[in-house]
Amino acid sequence: MLQQGQVFKLGSKDRDGTPLWAYRYRTGGRDASRVQRGGFADEGDARAALERALKKLRQENGIAKTLTLAELVEQYLAQHEAAPVTLEKLRWLLTRAVAVFGDRRLDELRSNEIAAWRMTIPAGYRFEATQALRQVLARAVVWGNARRQPGQAGRSEPAASANRETAVRILG
Repeated sequence: MLQQGQVFKLGSKDRDGTPLWAYRYRTGGRDASRVQRGGFADEGDARAALERALKKLRQENGIAKTLTLAELVEQYLAQHEAAPVTLEKLRWLLTRAVAVFGDRRLDELRSNEIAAWRMTIPAGYRFEATQALRQVLARAVVWGNARRQPGQAGRSEPAASANRETAVRILG
């Protein structure tokens, strides 16, 4: 659930008689404690402080910014330094994952769903498509968009190519 809060005008005023503003939010669900901070000169200051507090709380809870997979993929591809042909192949490999999970937030991705998805990919592309998705999801952890890599709980499967001797840890 996305943490929200509220900004409101306090009954008290500063020395000049100007109304003061405050914000409040809950640290969890309905039964969680409520944090309230006040004494802001205007609504904008209170709103900015609330956003900073919520951002910190989201980072602590591992949901710094609740990107969708499609948003993460676009950000990743925009900054990824590689040859144009490599970027084109990476985008192509990720199209299947984006088609299925693109509108899902990173914190909503589940290992069992990723495992089921990867089995819908033709065997010749399954390993590469899974690795491409894994590469992007790993970046979400580095960038602070996820506490752990979504779908990290995995299983081992024999490698896709004959020249790999060990099992490959995959998503799912």
